[in-house]
Amino acid sequence: MERPLSQFRFAKFSFSLRVESPITLPAYKGSTFRGAFGHAFKKVVCVNRGKDCDSCLLKGKCVYSYVFETPPPSDSSKMRKYPFAPHPFIITPPLEEKRDYQIGESFSFELTLIGKSIDYLPYFIYTFDELGRIGIGKGKGKYHLKKVKSERPKVKGENIIYSGEDKTLKNDFNILNVSDLLPYT
Repeated sequence: MERPLSQFRFAKFSFSLRVESPITLPAYKGSTFRGAFGHAFKKVVCVNRGKDCDSCLLKGKCVYSYVFETPPPSDSSKMRKYPFAPHPFIITPPLEEKRDYQIGESFSFELTLIGKSIDYLPYFIYTFDELGRIGIGKGKGKYHLKKVKSERPKVKGENIIYSGEDKTLKNDFNILNVSDLLPYT
């Protein structure tokens, strides 16, 4: 059974970073963010890092398996031919042409979580915080995750849900649906 579009849920977040050591990114930053995030995410959440997900006892309840090896809904007629559904997240990297970031500079990227992956927001934030210590890009440049804001269409002002200074996460963020994308009427 197909789900109506009105049940489509998503949440959008903006991550603000401060450069701790020089970061060099390629022209298309998206693949670097996605690849580095994937490796760090598995490192953070997987209890059987050396095993293939298919043979893992925990795959049915595993955050990594859900996010990166998302099974299609069992009742979906459109996706029954595919082994995996599209990943339930979108990373929108910095869209500027700048590729080299120096110590003290700031930059940001956006993360959109879709459906059930919204419940895993703390894992995403923790992973991006950890990725700042691991390093990203050529030379593994380091950053500090300053804050995460919940994006709220049609609402002015920022809603900070995570502070990198005190490592506090608030559950006060907006879960959006299709009507939030429609223009004012």
